[in-house]
Amino acid sequence: MRSKIYILLSLLVLVALVLGACAPAATEEPPPPPPPEPTAPPEPEPEIPSGPPDLTGETITIYHFGDLSGPYAAITSPLVHGAEDAVVAVNEAGGIYGAMLDVKFADTAGSIDEAVAAFDRFTGEDDNPLVMITYGSGEVEALAQRFAESKVVNITAGLSARGFYIDSGYSFGLGPIYPDQFGLVMTFLQDNWAAYKPADAGDEIKLAYISWPTAFGQGALTPETRAFLDDLGIEVVAEETYDVSPAADTTTAILNAQVAGANVIWTNTLAFGVSVVLNDLNSLGLRDQFVVATDNWGMDLATYAFLADGAYGVGLISTFPYLWWTDVDNTGVQYAESLFAANERPSSEHNVGYLLLVAGIDMTVQAIQHAIDTVGYENLTGEAVHDALMDLSPFEALDGVLRVDYSGTNRSPHVSQIRMIKGGPDAFNILQDWTDTPDLRPVE
Repeated sequence: MRSKIYILLSLLVLVALVLGACAPAATEEPPPPPPPEPTAPPEPEPEIPSGPPDLTGETITIYHFGDLSGPYAAITSPLVHGAEDAVVAVNEAGGIYGAMLDVKFADTAGSIDEAVAAFDRFTGEDDNPLVMITYGSGEVEALAQRFAESKVVNITAGLSARGFYIDSGYSFGLGPIYPDQFGLVMTFLQDNWAAYKPADAGDEIKLAYISWPTAFGQGALTPETRAFLDDLGIEVVAEETYDVSPAADTTTAILNAQVAGANVIWTNTLAFGVSVVLNDLNSLGLRDQFVVATDNWGMDLATYAFLADGAYGVGLISTFPYLWWTDVDNTGVQYAESLFAANERPSSEHNVGYLLLVAGIDMTVQAIQHAIDTVGYENLTGEAVHDALMDLSPFEALDGVLRVDYSGTNRSPHVSQIRMIKGGPDAFNILQDWTDTPDLRPVE
């Protein structure tokens, strides 16, 4: 019996050993995971202002320079006064978020050297200039690269294709460039030649370009417009120049155009520049042999001051890239009219220059305000204003008095009306309403 018990116990031990050998080996507990790396506290969310900034006590300066004592003085004066009256009105209405506008002017006497000196003086006095307003093509061309390098916005009435599109990017026009204007009018005449051609003219337009020998005067006749005219089937049969003076004599230029067979005259001038052509055509008895067309500055009340007879202006055709004083239903025109009356400006300044610069200041204010909304007043620079003009585009200045589009590489508007003088000084009748201009910017 004892031996049986012994054998049974031995078997149990043996079974236990076998089972132990077959059991899986015990595994060690894995080490605990390392503690998480310390992280920086999250960046605080930018504070979103609950309303517009309060810039009371701040000053924003706008600079401008142009000819008030040289050949363009009579033309520049209304431009300057329109800008200055508009700035006063902006300040009286509270400025830009309470910041007051200051305007500083320099007389260049029509000298490009003086324009460059004014730019140097203003940029030397101000380490963060935002906007400068200029009035002539020569100034724009001379300073285009300087504006771009200094990142100062130039809002200008000098509608130079070269100034906007060669070595530039910071000059913005208050109207289409002169090649675009030229192309628009010549397209209109080509499409409507039967209705507007002189009685003795043939079926083809023969063009005489008679203008000043300046950047402005020659600004419409470019390689791009020559090619465009060729495509239209319009031949340039005469190119003549005359002095920048109310006393200039254009009779030789007109007679040369007649001999060449011209039936259209384009003059890229303004006021007295257009008037001397019209006066001499009438003196020669040749007015009915030519359609006379001009850029936007040529159709203006200032032109009448130099006409020997107001009737000589009848039939003049021009681009018209803005509204006019007679567009009395427009609130922007009404606003400009109220400024003109409140400041007791003389009737001689009730012209395109004054109206357009009131619109130009409105455009400038819109751009500065948008720049502040975008980057903050503390980061306000000329570059921010430049970007704002592009970001706002297309948009209307002074409730549609001026229509602009500076998006992409555009630096000038690309829409305009075409008007004709059909009666008195205010009878600038619309021949063609707002239309896209051809794009004849320089290619290099």
